[in-house]
Amino acid sequence: MRRQRVLIVEDDQNFSALLSQMLMGAGYDVEVRDSAFGVATLVRREHPAAVLLDIGLPYRPGSALLEELVSDRETANVPILVMSGLPEALSEERQAMATAILTKPFRRTQLLDALRHACAPARTN
Repeated sequence: MRRQRVLIVEDDQNFSALLSQMLMGAGYDVEVRDSAFGVATLVRREHPAAVLLDIGLPYRPGSALLEELVSDRETANVPILVMSGLPEALSEERQAMATAILTKPFRRTQLLDALRHACAPARTN
């Protein structure tokens, strides 16, 4: 069975390394970017199982990337889990765009549960 690929967009190298270790230990393939630049193109090309997106990115805010990914037909179905120390800084509209919001600091179990839920195939009755 093919491992699901998760894209981490986080400018804190220590935190992204910790996230990578957690996710790889849970059986995910991981790719890391430290800024929002080029991420939309990467998501269109590779269609990861999910994106872990830090909102507090330098140069181009994660909230702008969130809006771009959700509004693009090619990337709208990719789950985006927003990570933020201040999730209330996001507008309600942008909070609603995210598949899940993880408030930093979060536990490993919170991350893995949210990711499993976001990556689960849609069930039809």
